[in-house]
Amino acid sequence: MADNVNAIRAFGTDGGKCYVAPMGSTLPTGLDPFGTEWWDLGAIDPTGFNEAYEEERNEKRPLGYKSPVRTDIISVTKTITTPLWETNPYTQALYDGVDLSDMVELPGGILTYPVHRPTGQRRYMLAVDTFDGTNHERTVAAIAEVTSRGERPKNAENVTATSLTWTIYEASDGLMFNRYFLSDGMWLPVESMEIGGTATVAVAATTQLTATATYYNATSDDVSADADWDTSAPTIATVDSDGTVTGVTAGTATISAMYRGVTDTLSVTVTA
Repeated sequence: MADNVNAIRAFGTDGGKCYVAPMGSTLPTGLDPFGTEWWDLGAIDPTGFNEAYEEERNEKRPLGYKSPVRTDIISVTKTITTPLWETNPYTQALYDGVDLSDMVELPGGILTYPVHRPTGQRRYMLAVDTFDGTNHERTVAAIAEVTSRGERPKNAENVTATSLTWTIYEASDGLMFNRYFLSDGMWLPVESMEIGGTATVAVAATTQLTATATYYNATSDDVSADADWDTSAPTIATVDSDGTVTGVTAGTATISAMYRGVTDTLSVTVTA
């Protein structure tokens, strides 16, 4: 497959957003808008989000071997750091580890809440959107918790930002998060192609061929309208963009269909 420089992404170049929801809320499907139960945490530091993935492995090294013959994963940690610029009830509650229900508004617009010694867990649903032009990436975690809080500078030179590091937890089925892409170069890779249809056609007649793509996830799709069709001998048989073959003169022509870099061919005989 040829290089596609348009697929070189700098997600976050054109913005990013972080959303949090109480456990049990409705998870967004694909890139659909968020429901009212999701909290928009506001403006983000220009440094953007940071993702980290760590594995701990146990090495298997037979007696006398100087290097392992296999390694087994014994733990995985996925974290997302969200540098939040806005000081609002949501960012304050997450930073101080309090519930929104603990907040009280006093006369004069004063907001207050008690901060006790941390106990138990405070789990949320977490979603992060990042953009690069019209390209969009979304990460949605069904179970996440703030496990680290960065320093909050309070001076005239820096924004009082709230840096939260979230640890993503796996669900009972092993799922950690869903990733969604709307990006040039991000599509389901094709494992094989197959051209179907009648392989004979009379002169001046037509026959309809179909192109079926089988993806690496074992699903298949009719891609006849999207494939790139070609013929080895246009003086014998031509082929349209939808796979329609027209006989020109008697003989044999090889018809090909390519989709996402994968090609299949079919020998078509044109009868007088």
